[in-house]
Amino acid sequence: KGKAEGELIGGNLSLTRGMVAGKYSLDFTDKILFLEELGFETDPEATSNNVYYMKQNVVFDKIKGLWIGNYEHESGISLEKIILDVLEGEYKFPIIKSNNFGHNETKIAIPIGVKAKIDTNKRIKIELLEKCVK
Repeated sequence: KGKAEGELIGGNLSLTRGMVAGKYSLDFTDKILFLEELGFETDPEATSNNVYYMKQNVVFDKIKGLWIGNYEHESGISLEKIILDVLEGEYKFPIIKSNNFGHNETKIAIPIGVKAKIDTNKRIKIELLEKCVK
């Protein structure tokens, strides 16, 4: 529950994890992180390992909010369950879930770098605060 504002950053979990450290690392400070994963390529164990890696590298200490997208695995284990198990209630940022972005048929474009707001008390939980198209 809660509210958060920050620039949008993220994408596919496996690829975002690869940009947590190193020469091309992303700056997660004060951002709203969005994550999705491709279930037939990444099983729940590997997905959990990717989230743990991000936790160990203090990504979740830096972000203002988390937006979870699509993940469909034959086991039925959801991305939100994996993430909540890894985070163990240690963080106070708001978390929202939607299935309309990721590796699925219905896709939306998420403008990386645009400021957005999460408000879990509203019907529409996420809102862009800046124009992203000229």
